[in-house]
Amino acid sequence: MPDDGPANQPSTSAREAGQSLYEGSLDVVMTGIAIIVPLVITLYVLQIALQFVTDALTPFVDLLEWVGLIQWIQSVTLIRLLIDLQLYPVVIDFLSEIIAVLVLFGVVILVGFVGHHRHGERVIGYVDLAIASIPGVGTVYKSFRRMGDVMLDDEAENFQDIKLVEFFGDEQYVLGFETSTSPESVQQATGDDEMVTMFIPLAPNPVTGGFLTHVPRSQVVDLDMTIEEGVRSILTSGVAAGEDADDPTNVTMGDLEKVTDFERLQDAISADDSGHESDGDPETE
Repeated sequence: MPDDGPANQPSTSAREAGQSLYEGSLDVVMTGIAIIVPLVITLYVLQIALQFVTDALTPFVDLLEWVGLIQWIQSVTLIRLLIDLQLYPVVIDFLSEIIAVLVLFGVVILVGFVGHHRHGERVIGYVDLAIASIPGVGTVYKSFRRMGDVMLDDEAENFQDIKLVEFFGDEQYVLGFETSTSPESVQQATGDDEMVTMFIPLAPNPVTGGFLTHVPRSQVVDLDMTIEEGVRSILTSGVAAGEDADDPTNVTMGDLEKVTDFERLQDAISADDSGHESDGDPETE
């Protein structure tokens, strides 16, 4: 029988080339989405905020019109010229946007000023509690509130450094982020004056899961790794943790699929369990 091996090579190469093209195209699309989506959301939120402020100013504009101030402004020569040129509505819309931006900026400054004082913090705390109590809305609000607190917490120097921590037992280490020195109450309770607060993230999503731990300084090992490299290693479950981790092109879709191949993981666990059972059962020997 003739050997069909060489004949199959072109089709295999074409299939691999097609798969590589698909993965490259998918990577380009996902990169574009990752860049565009935050911009779109930001612009959408700003548009909603400006529209809200503009609508809130409508009663004030109606009051000025009732008093006669709007009519007086329209009688000014420059304004009458704009009306004749049919540019008055455009100018009014532009001025409304400018006023809305200034009012929004003023509200932000006012709220920030209030939040810097003790009594203002108490009022804001009541507002937070009221909004957080609303079903559905409260969950979203609390998530963004935590993000804002983390962004503003400069004194705590969040994620000061990345370390190796002895976590599960001797000679077993996990990546952890040092956030601060442990509170004095923790040091007194443990009898150790050199306790550090560590956040132990869970892969592959360190944002939604992890352990807040207080660890003796003696169990923390310095690591020659930046925080960005540590986050990338966790997000990829260790795939982007080698010497070439700085090059994002070295992490392929196939590598990420291997990370999430739960069937392979389950098979490995089952095989390991069956091996232990056969070792412990004298009848199988």
